[in-house]
Amino acid sequence: MNVTRAAVALSFALSVTGPGGRREVLQGVFSWIAVGLDRPSERKDQVWFDLRAGLDRAEADLRERIHLVGRAPEPGTP
Repeated sequence: MNVTRAAVALSFALSVTGPGGRREVLQGVFSWIAVGLDRPSERKDQVWFDLRAGLDRAEADLRERIHLVGRAPEPGTP
């Protein structure tokens, strides 16, 4: 078996304090995708921090994103 793509999504909660001392809790999902694992010279990795997202959304996003990493952007896409 040759693994060519890999992905993982992890939920997180992060506490931050602003200059005024106000504390905020940021929640979301951290996702990592790597493609081209069978071709080290062509490997591409990408990460996302999706704030206020849940694991259900992350699962759907991973299914789409794993096929987009490493592709040339569509014309007219920023």
